[in-house]
Amino acid sequence: MKKQYLLLISIFILGAFLRFYKLGDVPIGLHTDEAYFGYNAYSILHTGREMTGNFLPLNLKSFLFSPAGYSYASIPFITFFGLSAFSVRFASALFGSLTIILTFFLAGQLFRSFKNREYIALATSFFLAISPWHINLSRVSTESVLVVFFISLGILLYLLWEERNKYYFLILSLLAFAANIFIYQAARSFLPLFLPLLFIVFTRKIFSKRNIFPIAGFILLIVVPVLLILRSSDLSFRIRTLSIFGNPQTQLVLDEQAREDGISGVKPIESRFFHNKITSYSLTFLDNYTKHFSYDFLFTDFGLPIRYKVPGMGLLYLFELPLLILGIWKILNLNKKLAVFIIGWILLVPVGSALTFDDVPNLQRTLIVFPALSIIVALGFVWLTDEAKKRIKRKYVLKIAYFLLFVIAFYNFAFYMHQYYVHQIVHRPWYRQEGYEKLVSEINKHAYAYKRVVVTNAQVNPTIFLLFYNQYDPASIQKIIEKSSGTNYGDVSFSKYQVSQEQCPVREEILTDTKTGLDYPSITGEKGVLYVEDGTCKVVDGKVNILSQIRRSDDTLVFQLVTLK
Repeated sequence: MKKQYLLLISIFILGAFLRFYKLGDVPIGLHTDEAYFGYNAYSILHTGREMTGNFLPLNLKSFLFSPAGYSYASIPFITFFGLSAFSVRFASALFGSLTIILTFFLAGQLFRSFKNREYIALATSFFLAISPWHINLSRVSTESVLVVFFISLGILLYLLWEERNKYYFLILSLLAFAANIFIYQAARSFLPLFLPLLFIVFTRKIFSKRNIFPIAGFILLIVVPVLLILRSSDLSFRIRTLSIFGNPQTQLVLDEQAREDGISGVKPIESRFFHNKITSYSLTFLDNYTKHFSYDFLFTDFGLPIRYKVPGMGLLYLFELPLLILGIWKILNLNKKLAVFIIGWILLVPVGSALTFDDVPNLQRTLIVFPALSIIVALGFVWLTDEAKKRIKRKYVLKIAYFLLFVIAFYNFAFYMHQYYVHQIVHRPWYRQEGYEKLVSEINKHAYAYKRVVVTNAQVNPTIFLLFYNQYDPASIQKIIEKSSGTNYGDVSFSKYQVSQEQCPVREEILTDTKTGLDYPSITGEKGVLYVEDGTCKVVDGKVNILSQIRRSDDTLVFQLVTLK
């Protein structure tokens, strides 16, 4: 076996270890998104339907019509391991690990005409394997990791088609790209922009008959589905609700500017010239877009959503900053075609995220910057080490330089591991809905003795966690939801569980006697019922029994199980 493949296997083992080690326990807690993907996978596995009753859905009605691809990807692992945090995250960790190998072959294909292509390919795989950004998201149930894999696969297959002119490569490439439409929303805005770039940069004789098939495939498999999604009020619901064009804040700012112009005596036509929707939306888009390239986003813990935050740690290592700059300089001088493709790829990634107002800058929607970002860093590293060999004649000086580079890189890596496995666990765990697993366990110890269990919805979507951790029969919940008129599937009452809109279902209230007009204290609730209250609720002494208290990893109180005396 060639040395390069032994190194690749070693890199893969390292990357897989970083993605699978304590996968079910870290990050702490199971986020709502993970619970929805997991339980719907469990429901499809056992009934062929998602929890709302839709048969073999492409989009999950119960989860704001999000693409169902991740749920389908999780089914084999839920079948084998059972429904748990580990099994639901397995698909993400697996595809994240496989992307390391795929990246090696993709980088090798992109640089196939260069003498040190194997060196570049191995370095690219290594930087992806240890990437904090990619590791963070590979360890949770997130669709973007699968999208990175399938986009990388699609690119590799397309390049093989261009090289070998075998149409099965093209067909498989188009199918790999099309799969992303049914996995993640961000791919729906990225692919219609990215695939023309891929086609223009690498296609020979663009206007030849040979290229009718890929163009037709692009239109039928990418453009048409995206247009159909945009035309559907249900499937475009999440797009519309998160779009900057649907954000009322934009109109409020315009109204304020018009009012200030009016007070200052500015003519309406002049006011409209400077303050209009085109200008306002453009400025918002540019502000959102540039945030994704900021130092704060890439090298500090400024990235959103906050549930993925590793305190004090950026998405990239600090030692990668000079390598990133060197890599950009190198590729611009190395090959113009590759520079247009790789830098164009990176520049297109934030477009979709910049069109939203929620959680910007967003590290989840922009994960598809990989492996392009790893390629740039690898190029910088390869150039730096090559130049060091050429310019540093004394071997001991060269060894010292390599050693210092290793120490700096290793310290960055060790710091990330420390922040991830020590600090992240106790740092603001409430953003990951920690406590529900312990809660369900405690409820099951006591529920048999009570006629109902009333659960507060203060910690968001209690139903999906009760279903998930109880592995509740999917057919039964489908019947209940079918009879329900509501659309908030995270608050559906079922079996003995009754979801309460009250943060504190058991509390003291001051009532007024209608006969005497005097005020008197009264306790809400009834005997024989088990209540789950928010951890911030004040328990009335002498009138309420506390059966159990659920605490987060940072020792904050999240739930209390109480009954009336």
